[in-house]
Amino acid sequence: MSTIKITNDVQSPACSVVIPTKNGGDLFRKVLNALAEQTLWDCVELIVVDSGSEDDTVAMAKQAGAKVFEIAPHEFNHGATRDYGIAQANSEYVILIVQDAIPNDANLLQTLLSSLEDAAVAGVYARQIPQPDADVLTKRNLNGWLTGRTQSETRFVPYNGWYEALSPMEKYLFCNFDNVCSAIKKSVWQQECFGKVNFGEDIDWAERVLKCGYRIVYESQAAVIHSHNRPLSYEYKRTYVCHRKLYAMFGLHLVPSIKGVWRSWLYASSADMVYIFQNEKRLVQKMQMLFKAPILNLFSVFSQYQAVQDEIQNVSNSAKGV
Repeated sequence: MSTIKITNDVQSPACSVVIPTKNGGDLFRKVLNALAEQTLWDCVELIVVDSGSEDDTVAMAKQAGAKVFEIAPHEFNHGATRDYGIAQANSEYVILIVQDAIPNDANLLQTLLSSLEDAAVAGVYARQIPQPDADVLTKRNLNGWLTGRTQSETRFVPYNGWYEALSPMEKYLFCNFDNVCSAIKKSVWQQECFGKVNFGEDIDWAERVLKCGYRIVYESQAAVIHSHNRPLSYEYKRTYVCHRKLYAMFGLHLVPSIKGVWRSWLYASSADMVYIFQNEKRLVQKMQMLFKAPILNLFSVFSQYQAVQDEIQNVSNSAKGV
């Protein structure tokens, strides 16, 4: 299926869509095609910030009518690169999406923008639906997490001192925000940009704007199809940088000791293997997952433990490419 040609020549776009890219491949083509089917697309500005693609990502973006800005691979930063894209936007409303998050229907942009009509709302983020071919654990985990809920939610700080009294986990859940697919107001961003943040720029920003008195919306009716099947090495690095960030921000410490590593691993692996046995109907996939789950859990739990130890000891973060 070829990418649909879009012309963005409006003076005042309804919104600006900003996508950071690198070697987006066929999934990026699907994203572009799904965006082109959006009800608002004739008055949308598309901005792509590419950090060194070696495939046809840039060509696809230009064919789709995007304004493409190219940066060197080493210049990519989750916060600063998004800031760069937002700075180019000509709309007050900026939608941030990643190169492999496919809009679930033609109303995604409109639904996100509807939440921003409230002057008190700084940002809104979308639900994530697993890819149809995702394994049973990925589907369970994503559907059961904050970005998989079917109930929408608006969060705000009700009174002075309320946020500070929360536990580390409560703070984390309260500040959750996800730039896999989100929408923000540029006027708010001009007060609080993402900044040069290596990982977790979305939740970092959400905490700051919530403290400023703004509201954050989770809109379950806006959804993208987005999940991954990544190598174990990548999952280790991603879990590491995530939990290092969560400890630095909130003091969240889920695996405080080596003894806790083994206890958490045993509990998670036992639960996963029972779930796989009961829910995966394909024999080959079932055997593969029964073998992989304990290894993945060991990587995950140990990386959570090591991340916090390194953060406490101020060890240099060596987990790159996440």
